[in-house]
Amino acid sequence: MNLRYRNALFILLLLWPLSGSAFALDAIAIVDAIQKQYDATDTFQARFIQKSYLKILGQSQKAEGSVSIQKPGKMKWNYRAPDRQILVSNDQGLWLYLPDEKQVTKMKAQSIYSSNTPALFLAGRGKLTESFTIGKVTEESGLYAAELIPRNRAQNLSKMVLLADKKNYQIVGSRVYDNLGNKTEMMFSDIQTNPNLNKKLFQFEVPKGVELIDLSSME
Repeated sequence: MNLRYRNALFILLLLWPLSGSAFALDAIAIVDAIQKQYDATDTFQARFIQKSYLKILGQSQKAEGSVSIQKPGKMKWNYRAPDRQILVSNDQGLWLYLPDEKQVTKMKAQSIYSSNTPALFLAGRGKLTESFTIGKVTEESGLYAAELIPRNRAQNLSKMVLLADKKNYQIVGSRVYDNLGNKTEMMFSDIQTNPNLNKKLFQFEVPKGVELIDLSSME
């Protein structure tokens, strides 16, 4: 090997770890920018389309509706298709209302939160870098796709990918993968940040003639 090629190889070997470090720093910076953008969002409202793939059944399911969020901890998910469902979360608990079945299940609000669930972040109760290890960040049609690996591997979550607008780091969707090979994708549209939301939106009263299953006292 002549001196010119030997020097070129030496430079490449020196730059290789530097390139990897630069990529990691960029990924951290992008995730931090996503977190900062969401920290500045006190209320959030949007339409959504949810696509779920259930590996054990080999089937995909699609649902759609609207969501309203007021940090910290107040959320309302209104599923309109294919089946009507209403999920309301506040400081007093969490209610899952199935109008067609005339049934409401009440649970502790903490039942949907853990240190590494998307719900924790969306509700404003967690920090991405505290709950996740940052993986690669790629670009998809004008979006950043930030791969996040849960620090607590005891949970069912395998990884989460946050999709954010490259222009303003606004979250526009997510993909969640569990340990069983299932995948859920959520995409938002008609996004409103910091709209004025009525407090009654996050309150829930069991309608007359509807069965209540109260699991909120269970450990």
